[in-house]
Amino acid sequence: MKYKQVYMNFWDIKDINLGIEYSKNKTTFRTYSPDREKLSVVIYDDPDAMERKEFDMTKDKMGFWECTVEGDLNLKYYNYLVDEKYEVTDPYSISSSINSKRSVVVDLEMTNPKGFLDHEVPVNNPQDAIIYETHVKDFTYNKSSGVREKFRGKFLGISEDNTSYEGFETGLSHIRDLGITHLHLMPIYDFLTVDENNEAFNNPNNYNWGYDPELYNTPEGSYSVDSKNPISRIKEFKELVMACHKNGISVVMDVVYNHTFRSLDSNFNVLAPSCYYRINQDGTFSNGSGCGNEFASEKAIARKFIIDSLKYWVREYKVDGFRFDLMALIDRETVDIIVSELRKLNQNILIYGEPWMAWDSTLPINNRTLPGSQKERKFSIFNSRFRDAIKGDNDTDVKGYIQGEFHLKKEIQIGIMGSITSLDGYEGLTKYPYESINYFNSHDNLILADKLKKSTLKEDMKYFININKMAFNIILLSFGLPFFHAGNEFLRSKNMDHNSYRSPITVNQIDWSLKKENYELYSHVRNLIHLRRKYCRYMLKSYDEMADSFYFINELLDSVIGYTILGEDGMLSILHNSGREKFVLEHNNLENHISYYYKDIKVKDIELIFDEEAKSKGRIDLEEDIVIPPVTTYVLKLRC
Repeated sequence: MKYKQVYMNFWDIKDINLGIEYSKNKTTFRTYSPDREKLSVVIYDDPDAMERKEFDMTKDKMGFWECTVEGDLNLKYYNYLVDEKYEVTDPYSISSSINSKRSVVVDLEMTNPKGFLDHEVPVNNPQDAIIYETHVKDFTYNKSSGVREKFRGKFLGISEDNTSYEGFETGLSHIRDLGITHLHLMPIYDFLTVDENNEAFNNPNNYNWGYDPELYNTPEGSYSVDSKNPISRIKEFKELVMACHKNGISVVMDVVYNHTFRSLDSNFNVLAPSCYYRINQDGTFSNGSGCGNEFASEKAIARKFIIDSLKYWVREYKVDGFRFDLMALIDRETVDIIVSELRKLNQNILIYGEPWMAWDSTLPINNRTLPGSQKERKFSIFNSRFRDAIKGDNDTDVKGYIQGEFHLKKEIQIGIMGSITSLDGYEGLTKYPYESINYFNSHDNLILADKLKKSTLKEDMKYFININKMAFNIILLSFGLPFFHAGNEFLRSKNMDHNSYRSPITVNQIDWSLKKENYELYSHVRNLIHLRRKYCRYMLKSYDEMADSFYFINELLDSVIGYTILGEDGMLSILHNSGREKFVLEHNNLENHISYYYKDIKVKDIELIFDEEAKSKGRIDLEEDIVIPPVTTYVLKLRC
């Protein structure tokens, strides 16, 4: 059977409610299936029952089907029966049976933890975000996390406070102390390749990052302490969100709307063949995701699903932001609508994504969300150019600036400026610094410690620690939004596994004893984050501010980058010495720089507020040369 393409205007269908509308007296089911001849809702009393009740649905002229069933259906299981032969879950499912077999009707009022509805949501300005990425299971699975055994690797493992390893804080206590503003959670919606049975949780091979989506509006069951209870997964994720909020931390969801794990047999495609996917001329699925298909965000019904889903997570779970996987595959108009609609719900919502795809796509190039296309559109993209300049490419022994490739100085300077276009002759990819996510690694590819081990095999441990520090110094003292992966702050390793998306938990788990072992690095990163937050007013937000207030110090060695930032209450001078030798900044060099660029400003006092030991060393005489040790960053506060 050949299915006709259905064309609709998104704005005409935007406010149609799909999924379920529940009350204690009745539940209405709605779905989209323009070409199918018959649809029914089949309702089961439990997840394994064979007996069911079937209710016919009626179809309108646009292809939407509807059915209302009388009575209280709370915690009843349901699916759609398509043309009397295909049974599929509801794409709009808000909960499911174990392993995504059946959708579940849920009274959402039963899923709210005490105090959830009116708890205080922190106001973290997205332009000042400091983002910490983790995977739910990785974060607290290891016994060293100190989390109670039944909560380890679960939503409630992140919610549990006051955990430690031999006196060193772990989990939620750790990130609170660290000072990050946003916790980025790798996929927590329902994904397919992990067995959700609690009995299978400790199988070391029962693991996946979660970029294999099944039910986008349902929390992942394997992260619940009671995966068979449709309420638990919802309630426990809400407890995670509320726990983070109570500690001043915003929660970012990693979302994968660019593809589905299933293709021909996905619930979307069985209900509405070809309507939700990009299709090649020969009838096959376009595969820019490299995962077998692409979600057709430019089609009205697919666009509606993405936006409905995002708004649901904000409204129901109070989520504070979204990171978009393979964002290049989401068309530009849809991205603009996403930004607009989400900011209506929360003006401080954080939105960022990957401006690339895996393979080629039928989506025209000029409609892809690529590097630079985010300019002036109120969202951010991962800055891979800056990433590679800092430490070299992702997986080989190729070096970057911090390992001694000082010819990359200009690339580092561009990144430090937030990759703004046309400032002092530099060409970048942003209009405003916050449009750049500055990072050296995410979950993908070699984690930083492994990359640096691979590219500095013969170096001593002190140097190794210092170049790890330098990676943090650069991203946390640059304009743009700093982002790093859990464990980077204490030399987490994955044993050189560059793609651990389905490697055993033994590879992926965070060993919190590393924090004790590498506390010097952790302390450095923590103090650097707190310094950035204290002086965030210096982290300029626009081209105009930077044009008047920011200047690089000229005529330094290629291994040294220095710059000054003028604020209302003084000036900061940041000096990165990535070389293997100490560097002397003569006092008249800094004095001449200030008098040249800032005209009538006179420096009255200089204080070293951050050094390689992450502590203040006090005043520096105005006539004193500044000696910066090898592989060290100094931050000076100049009172003018």
